[in-house]
Amino acid sequence: MTQRYPNSNHAPQTERSNPTQIQDPEVSRQRKARAAAVRKRRRHKAILRAVRKTLIGVLAVLCCLVFMHTLALPRLINTQLQDGTFTSEQMIAMANERLLNQSSKQLFRIPVFAHRGFVKDSLDNSYASYDLALLSGCPQIELDVHASSDGVLYVSHDNNLSSISGSNWNITDHTSAELDGILMKNGEKLHRLSEVVERYRDQIIYLVELKDDNPDPEPFLDVVRGHPKLAENIQVQSFYPEVLENIRAQLPNMFVQYLVNDRNTMNEALQMEWLDSLALDQKLVNQNVIDLVHSTGKEIWVWTVDSVDKVREYLAQGVDGVITDLDSAVVIYKEMVSK
Repeated sequence: MTQRYPNSNHAPQTERSNPTQIQDPEVSRQRKARAAAVRKRRRHKAILRAVRKTLIGVLAVLCCLVFMHTLALPRLINTQLQDGTFTSEQMIAMANERLLNQSSKQLFRIPVFAHRGFVKDSLDNSYASYDLALLSGCPQIELDVHASSDGVLYVSHDNNLSSISGSNWNITDHTSAELDGILMKNGEKLHRLSEVVERYRDQIIYLVELKDDNPDPEPFLDVVRGHPKLAENIQVQSFYPEVLENIRAQLPNMFVQYLVNDRNTMNEALQMEWLDSLALDQKLVNQNVIDLVHSTGKEIWVWTVDSVDKVREYLAQGVDGVITDLDSAVVIYKEMVSK
């Protein structure tokens, strides 16, 4: 019989099991795959970190630009108004756009207002008191107004004129023609709100308290319409929400503030979404109340605070505004401006 494999070298050999030779390629592939996966994950993480840092940097730059633009815009508008670059219609349109959000209102006021001007050495709510307030360095003044029987607003803390003049008249009982003849104790005539605004124009930021409960907004609206370029220098407060609500309906960008002197009224006011601010009697104010008012998206102010240290304390707690006597107002105003 012919030998199939004459040369034993060509005969089939029985494979011998060599675990090492069988597993090495597989183990090597697995190790390489794991190493590649690790490198891939590391690259992805590095890319994500780089992207995150870039986005944070871009966001920070944008925030800075927005902040700088916000600070610069009111000053730019005021400068261009003085130069006559803008018409009153353009100014109102820009003011409306800037004041659409509550947080953008009254952008450049300092949170301290002098109560009725400089009343320490002059008659309150007189030109003399406002002049001294300006000379002392506080251009932000709270002033009180009442409407005559024919709907003209006059500046006086009390409706009855006996404390500032020789007359026992009530403003609300007499016509503007009659009231224009009243002289105050310092020799000045009783001033209309429109006359005060015309005299001081943009030298002052006016916090006007409407003292009457008459819900008709027209007397106040007439003053604002007569001085459209000063609209953003005027903000309004009252103890009567109907008065404020009617003004808000006509002037949606006007800063409106509800004066509150008891907790029940405060709780009701917190539900009024259209309000910008609550001005609270200081007896109601503590840190919990400040936080509560802020949680509703409203500003909280305090009245009337006559201690510099107390004003500083309230501001440190986070209140948005303080109505105080002139001495305190000047000190705090200068501190805030110098920062």
